[in-house]
Amino acid sequence: MNINNTVIHHFIIVPRFTRKKMRYTIVALILFLFANSLLCQNNLNIDTELLPHLNKSLAPFYHGVASGDPTQNSVVIWTKLTLDKNIKEAVLSWEIATDTTFKQSRQTGIVTTNAEFDFTTKINVTKLKPYTVYYYRFSYNNSSSVVGQTKTLSDNLNTSTIAFASCSNYEWGYFNNYRFMAEDKAIDVVVHLGDYIYEYAVGKYGDTAIGRINVPNKEIISLDDYRTRYSLYRLDKDLMKLHQLKPFMTTWDDHEIANNAYIDGAQNHQKNEGDWYNRKAAATKAYYEWLPVNKKPESHLYRSFAIGKLINLLLLDTRIEGRTLQVDSMSAPNYFDTTRSILGREQYNWLTHSLDKSYCWNIMGNQVPFGPMFQPDKIKGALYMDGWDGYPYEREKFVNYLKKRQLKNLVIVTGDYHCSFAMETNLQGTKDTSDNVAIEFVVTSITSANDDEYVTDKEVAEAKELYLKNNPHMKYCNNKDHGYLVLKVSKDELIAEFNYASTVKKPEAIKITEKVYHIKSGSAVIVEGTKK
Repeated sequence: MNINNTVIHHFIIVPRFTRKKMRYTIVALILFLFANSLLCQNNLNIDTELLPHLNKSLAPFYHGVASGDPTQNSVVIWTKLTLDKNIKEAVLSWEIATDTTFKQSRQTGIVTTNAEFDFTTKINVTKLKPYTVYYYRFSYNNSSSVVGQTKTLSDNLNTSTIAFASCSNYEWGYFNNYRFMAEDKAIDVVVHLGDYIYEYAVGKYGDTAIGRINVPNKEIISLDDYRTRYSLYRLDKDLMKLHQLKPFMTTWDDHEIANNAYIDGAQNHQKNEGDWYNRKAAATKAYYEWLPVNKKPESHLYRSFAIGKLINLLLLDTRIEGRTLQVDSMSAPNYFDTTRSILGREQYNWLTHSLDKSYCWNIMGNQVPFGPMFQPDKIKGALYMDGWDGYPYEREKFVNYLKKRQLKNLVIVTGDYHCSFAMETNLQGTKDTSDNVAIEFVVTSITSANDDEYVTDKEVAEAKELYLKNNPHMKYCNNKDHGYLVLKVSKDELIAEFNYASTVKKPEAIKITEKVYHIKSGSAVIVEGTKK
């Protein structure tokens, strides 16, 4: 007998309830129905620890939608189904149009997904118009996803606005900065430079006191582990909203697999955690499933995008494509070894051939600081070994190449470091601007810890002073706030805005634009501007 019918039947036939008994019965009924609902949800193909994160009104598209890798004529659209555990395959439909009623310039299609892809779906929609806003959605049985909004790239526009993000750790704070980007109607596309997720167990790297707890609770190693961690992140309402409203271009850094990764291992991969290459393959597969990337796991992640003739945007993989083992210090006997590489030969050749003078600006999306960047020691200290400075032969080779090419208007945008910097790039890191070959903007973390999570405000200020003192080519430093970078690009100049959340420890915050810098076309010199 169905217990639901039993309870309702009992409620109906008993004729004489007191008001008090009636209230108790109604409350009991509501609690029962809620518990029964949870029991039904327990049959879903999702980690049970994620059930409290689900918004039932979104079922079965609990993770929303996303878009990415736009071109002038195409864009990838993404979603995920969360269904009963017994369902092995599902057929869903998609549609995209230039209006929210899905009547204008409409395209539709049918796609099948299954457990092999974690019930995620990616469609590369083609035959679109340049620099056009599109709306899209998915349907399964009688349910529809939220409506996503995306935008193709321009083929001849003279301006473009790009947001850059990096290092979003769930346990370190709320994703307020993602919400700010979602609310900014001027942003055309979001570039995520890596560390989209973190691999650590609960409490190993984060602030669990604020109530954001990793799922699964262990360090992620297997394919199911990585999938579950992505699922947790993508259930965050602010990240979900940003993916719903803006197209992404993404690349990875180390924490999509393990801390300080390189091609053959990682600092945070131990022998008792199994085979490194199996772990890397699992993490890579999950990444391609969960991110709207127009690539396959067996291909290279590095790629380029042309925004008319205004911007040649190149996204690198300085982490696992060709990076050899890091050294511990500049005194390592193989520090200057010519066989050590951060890009690998194939990617290096691709990069040098892809930089193009015919564009107004070449913008390089880069995981780790290009530098040079001396650490904040009282006596001018060591360079950062996990960045390009740790690979001096290849870094110098690339700088000399840029000098020889006389490439103008190269801007490097970097993640990884959890601080904001604005630097004029040359070989030695001097105040002299005559040898500048590029500008580098380092974008801080969305939430991941920077200096003030570990030391006092006084020590944070002292470290900031030493960064600026030890690096005379560095024009700006913020080593305590969490935020993102916005580049407003036109033919004549590039404007960089450093934006921060007033807090990431609470789900509400205000946006603060701390600094604005201008780069004039043809001049690799940073000029401070005024905030609007």
